[in-house]
Amino acid sequence: MRSDYSWIYPSQTDPADNRTAPVAYRRLYHGIRAAILDGRLHPGERLPASRDLAKSLGISRNTVVNSFDLLTSEGYLETRVGAGSFVASTLPDRDMAAIQKANEKDSHTKGSERPLRLSQSVKRMLEYQRRFPRFRIARPFNPATPDLNAFPFDLWARLLRRGWRAPDLDLTIPDDPLGFAPLRHEIAQWLRQSRGVNCDGDQVMIVSGAQQALDLIARALVDPGDIIATEDPGYEGIRGVLAASGAKVQAVPVDGDGLCVDRLADTSTPARIVVTTPSRNYPLGTTLSLARRLAMLHWADANDAWIVEDDYDSDYRYDGPPLSSLQGLDRQNRVIYVGTFSRVMFPGIRLGYLVLPKVLIPAFRGMRGFADGVPAPTAQAALAAFFAEGHFGSHVRKMRLLYADRRHHLQNLIAQHASSQLSIMPSDGGLHFCARLIAGHDDIMMQEQMVKAGLDCRALSSYFHDKSPENRPKLPQGLVLGFAGWHKKSLTESFGELVTILDRNS
Repeated sequence: MRSDYSWIYPSQTDPADNRTAPVAYRRLYHGIRAAILDGRLHPGERLPASRDLAKSLGISRNTVVNSFDLLTSEGYLETRVGAGSFVASTLPDRDMAAIQKANEKDSHTKGSERPLRLSQSVKRMLEYQRRFPRFRIARPFNPATPDLNAFPFDLWARLLRRGWRAPDLDLTIPDDPLGFAPLRHEIAQWLRQSRGVNCDGDQVMIVSGAQQALDLIARALVDPGDIIATEDPGYEGIRGVLAASGAKVQAVPVDGDGLCVDRLADTSTPARIVVTTPSRNYPLGTTLSLARRLAMLHWADANDAWIVEDDYDSDYRYDGPPLSSLQGLDRQNRVIYVGTFSRVMFPGIRLGYLVLPKVLIPAFRGMRGFADGVPAPTAQAALAAFFAEGHFGSHVRKMRLLYADRRHHLQNLIAQHASSQLSIMPSDGGLHFCARLIAGHDDIMMQEQMVKAGLDCRALSSYFHDKSPENRPKLPQGLVLGFAGWHKKSLTESFGELVTILDRNS
């Protein structure tokens, strides 16, 4: 038997992460277990008596006894009456040698672990990972940032507290997979009045955002191999969610009148779903014309297909009242309407909604029960009150005026200081607009330089489906410029930095 066992009792601090190690008996337990697994203690080897080991390590005998008891209960040690404690003989030498060899291999070949096996679903999704940088704090000119300073968070906090002073049963024991009923009915009323959506509260399902809405739609309606048509250019997050289903994502071009509906006939078989932003394409800002809306509805009915209307920021239209929805024109119940509150209120609210054709409600209700059950009700109750007391409509009207002023300011900056380098593309609303690079600059290169300067400026070409080297020269080169989240002074200062970069590359 060995005389020195100090090496089996680790120090109180783990130098690897500078965290405090477990209590004394757990430290000794980990030390002995590690020595057994890496072969320093062999099967059948006798350990010192608890009293002797405690004395040599400078710890209490109870610490040693507790450690031995735990190791024995887990099969690492065995006790023999009158003889003491031994490393379990049920751990054969050949097995321990294999463990030791594996440990030695790991220590000498860090980073060479066996390949990680991911599902085909995840692999398809990760092909569409975002290619934009992440700033911890939103920076100009991020195209999806609302003005958080203008949101009434004090009011929102009061509404959250009010819900829990005398909570409704539906808050404490929520049981409807579609979401909090009062909120669903408030959303339906708002959509009928502001967007011409033909619905009632029973057709509304609350989700955590547009991405989850699309995931649920793909699960319910798409089989591997089906075709899903999406706009080109368009938001890559949409393509990633849909591709995970095993469907083939088919990009359909967008022109000045919106998605080219006649190009839906280009697919080998009719698309199962077409995802469109008829009120305002993202990122171009073009609107789907009435003739194409009617043609799309006819195409969906003729081909037993579904239309997903993504209405991501239609509340902010500056050149007239909000446009009526495509869903409001639908008489054959082929349109699924998707909306979110992330841009109208604040991104962290993580609430959105689906408006479902009635025939789909039972399937979505049942499927939601297997997905994430019932959405968390606290924020839903506060949002229902936010609607019912008129705060939502008031906030939208206030922000529409504020954002229109900032949009006009940024457009004037371009006209006054960069008219020879940037050409503003038509758009009647939203939180951003696009500007073409007149001088023929590579917009990806420009984006990289602006990111280094602390500007969250997006390259227009990055939103197109085919970004292969051979196709890149054909793509329009431009910048996607968000204006909503910053005061005019900040926009002016940031635009000065942008112009400096443009001048440097002229």
